[in-house]
Amino acid sequence: MQDLVLAQVAKFGGAANFSCGVAAITGLLSHWLYFIHGPKSMDAAGIVAFHVVALFMLLTRTVLSYGFYDGLVVSAAVSGSYFAALYTSIGVYRIFFHPLRKFPGPFPARITKFYSMWANRDWKLHDRILRLHEKLGDVVRLGPNEISVSDIDTYIKFHGPQSKVTKRWTGFYGALASKHELNLDAIWANEAHRDRRRVWDTALGTKGMFLHHLCLKYDMRSFPLMPAVICRIEEVEGKPIDTALYAKLIPFDNMGRVGFSHNFGTVQDGRDDRMLELIETSFKLAARMGGISWPLMLLSSIPRFGMVKEFEGLGARLVDERMATDSEQSHDMMKYFLDDYKSEKPKSFRNINVLYSDSLAILIGATDTISCALGYSFYFLAKDTKLRQRLYDEIAPVHSKTVPGEFAVADLAKIEYLDAFINETLRMHPPAATNGPRVVPPEGVTLADGTYIPGGVTVFTPLHVYQRSSKYWKQPHEFIPERWTTRPDLIIDRRAFVPFHYGRFDCVGKRLAMNVIRMTVAYTLWNYDFEVAPGEDAERLHRESKFQLIVKPGSLNCVFKKRPEAGSS
Repeated sequence: MQDLVLAQVAKFGGAANFSCGVAAITGLLSHWLYFIHGPKSMDAAGIVAFHVVALFMLLTRTVLSYGFYDGLVVSAAVSGSYFAALYTSIGVYRIFFHPLRKFPGPFPARITKFYSMWANRDWKLHDRILRLHEKLGDVVRLGPNEISVSDIDTYIKFHGPQSKVTKRWTGFYGALASKHELNLDAIWANEAHRDRRRVWDTALGTKGMFLHHLCLKYDMRSFPLMPAVICRIEEVEGKPIDTALYAKLIPFDNMGRVGFSHNFGTVQDGRDDRMLELIETSFKLAARMGGISWPLMLLSSIPRFGMVKEFEGLGARLVDERMATDSEQSHDMMKYFLDDYKSEKPKSFRNINVLYSDSLAILIGATDTISCALGYSFYFLAKDTKLRQRLYDEIAPVHSKTVPGEFAVADLAKIEYLDAFINETLRMHPPAATNGPRVVPPEGVTLADGTYIPGGVTVFTPLHVYQRSSKYWKQPHEFIPERWTTRPDLIIDRRAFVPFHYGRFDCVGKRLAMNVIRMTVAYTLWNYDFEVAPGEDAERLHRESKFQLIVKPGSLNCVFKKRPEAGSS
């Protein structure tokens, strides 16, 4: 085929050859003068549009000059010369001249970001990154312009209050925009994030004792959900139950109540909601790209269609329905979003599309992260009879202590071993295993060990690596809740425990997440003892776990047995 094209081009003489030469030089100049200067994911739509127009003009010109068939051949030769020169230049630069050329990492990752797609082919990217750091050290090159850093002093420097590394220009966060508005997690500008975060903090009661009673209202809203969980278990008692499914449904239903005063009813029905299916599909598609953000930015720049349009529509419907029933008696997160939206001078919710965008963040942020923690919590509990009994003995004295016949969040929060169990689960399996990307400012940054990282480089600080590193933990791959109580010697550097992130962009819902996990574990253990179902391989949960931006544990079937009547609520 190549010989045929060359023969056809040769037939047209010097004009075609000259055009191919000019195209090759243009390809080289495109790299040297444009593509080499910083991340370009944010400009994906413009770049694609420019090349489509240029290729169309080239095809039109050659067809008019040489006829249809010969014009196609010449057009292919000229455009091929351009792209061959462009990509050859890019490849040579990335291997031999890129500022990151001396950093260790897989060779294919030096050449193309598509290596990340291959590395996540079986949804185990987070485990591969961990093994790379164990083999190569604290700094690993994961892509042509990307590094992963696993030094805790550098982590604090990158995410602390004085940090200049930014979410901007990564392309990843821009792709999260809904109806052209960034949600809380995607905002890169510090002032804009601060203003939005203040509204969220107020809504979640995480700032000041004045809002403590409102926070208690949210905690109490978990109570209507737990009877639904218990009733559902009763309906299938003695039969295998997929705990991974309920680990997903519980936080989803809870956020419906906390966020919108809406009951999705998925726990009661024992099935997924369409919104949940769309969330999972969206995350799966994004993860399948392996961190390549330009296709996501390209898709975000065109009118919505298909599942994306449906997903945004469901989020907008939740907001519209909540606005239609707004009243002073409604105490959910949306109340505070609407208060800001309706005020004369909104702090952040300046238009309805911001409400729509953050409505999706409410469901996504809590559902996937809490479901991961709950899924692995059920796994550790189901495997260990002594652990279940120890936790039952710890929670029993606080049942009915504050609220008759119930657990109170304030009481559960004081149980040291319960929090130790949750902390160790989160240490072993942080939901946001790789953390989000950041871009180094133009002046570059110097790591804690003196290593200089040039400006424009994308940096990852993978939580999974920090929390499994032998630098910071003794027996890092062993599940030992006592390291948080009676065995502090097993912790080398507690700063490396960052399951909810750190700094100004830490998880706004971490307090709520901890409460949901505490309540779910306490109510389940109070009412039931359970174990891995007969014939079930518990390690299937690990084998089938998937990194899809958030780590999703695999299925685990357990059998539940009602505790004696005296222990029921």
